[in-house]
Amino acid sequence: MSQTQQGDINIIVNGRPKKVSGPSISFEQVVALAFNPVPSNAFFTVTWSHGNEGGSLTPGKSVPIKNGTKFDVTETGQS
Repeated sequence: MSQTQQGDINIIVNGRPKKVSGPSISFEQVVALAFNPVPSNAFFTVTWSHGNEGGSLTPGKSVPIKNGTKFDVTETGQS
């Protein structure tokens, strides 16, 4: 358990503080934190920032997280 248990990391999703285990988080995990339940047949845009770093997160991908990493998740339409 020592390698995967990194402790809780404080992140912000759509302005709300969340605690997650690191060291990274996937697109699907961020969407699930933002929308509960996740709307079916919807598309999402996920952007993230921490300090001077930032970018977008796409389905199937993950991003390393640190305390204070911010995520903005928006629903962009339906399939």
